[in-house]
Amino acid sequence: MFSKILISLLVLLQANTILIDKIAAVVDDEIITLTDIDKAIQVYPLEQAGAESGESFYIEVLHRLIAHKTVYLEYKDELKLTEEDYAAVQRPIIEKFGSLEKLLALLKRFDMDWADFKDFIKEKVVYEKVLKEKFLDEIKIDYREIETFYNREYVPRQQGLNLKVKNLVEMAPLIEKELKENRAEEKSFGWLQEIETSYHIINKLQKESK
Repeated sequence: MFSKILISLLVLLQANTILIDKIAAVVDDEIITLTDIDKAIQVYPLEQAGAESGESFYIEVLHRLIAHKTVYLEYKDELKLTEEDYAAVQRPIIEKFGSLEKLLALLKRFDMDWADFKDFIKEKVVYEKVLKEKFLDEIKIDYREIETFYNREYVPRQQGLNLKVKNLVEMAPLIEKELKENRAEEKSFGWLQEIETSYHIINKLQKESK
């Protein structure tokens, strides 16, 4: 039945205008659109490698959203999310923008309120909670790694966005969390692959880029 629904374009009516949103991927009967990718790039604290093209970065972000969705579908009935689980994802996002007010201004551009925002990050919240329980707590980060990330990644990122650069002591806990999550994703690669084999995944964006 879903094959009849699966089309390349979604037509959405909003404020008397027609917005065309292309399907980027499908996980079983759940879709991920180009707008979802754009939101993730704008909202989440994501890093684009210097040598990585815009197209490659876009596809990499889509891979992350597919991982979030598959883990969410796999574990959503087993977990009871708390406000602290949401706050763990919200804090780095607010930090990226420098204030809650600036984040809310971005959400407004996407025609999102706070409830929409919580719904958007829900899959990432489940993903990070599962990742933490399975891998994150075992990982140790050396302070020199935090200092290097602060100087090479955080400071240039904030300056590029014209945002306040906080001192290393203040940023150390958030940077440690981000480094742990990156390391956990590397360790969880085989685990994620195994989960994804349980779902029918169509990555339309990657197919079209070949």
